[in-house]
Amino acid sequence: MKLPPEMMKLAQHIIQTKSADFDPAMLEDHYRSALVRILRKKQAKPPAQAPPVKPSRENVVNLMDALRRSVAAERPAKPTRRSSGAKPATGRRGGRYRRAD
Repeated sequence: MKLPPEMMKLAQHIIQTKSADFDPAMLEDHYRSALVRILRKKQAKPPAQAPPVKPSRENVVNLMDALRRSVAAERPAKPTRRSSGAKPATGRRGGRYRRAD
């Protein structure tokens, strides 16, 4: 596609008037400025101190020993034996009977 000569002159004129040397120092980086501002505020504060260490208590309880004593205290007495005449029920528990084939 060929452009008319007056359009070419107009395009060249726009390019010549709008072109200039680029200087990045003229632009401000807003993100960097905000970050520097936050970091300077942090630097102005005194450093945080660790909380004082509390001394350990002397009456430390071993939880496993306490659990074993608790379980041993709650164990039921040994079950008594059944009389020699009674036998536990064996076999099936309910349900259908099988047919003999």
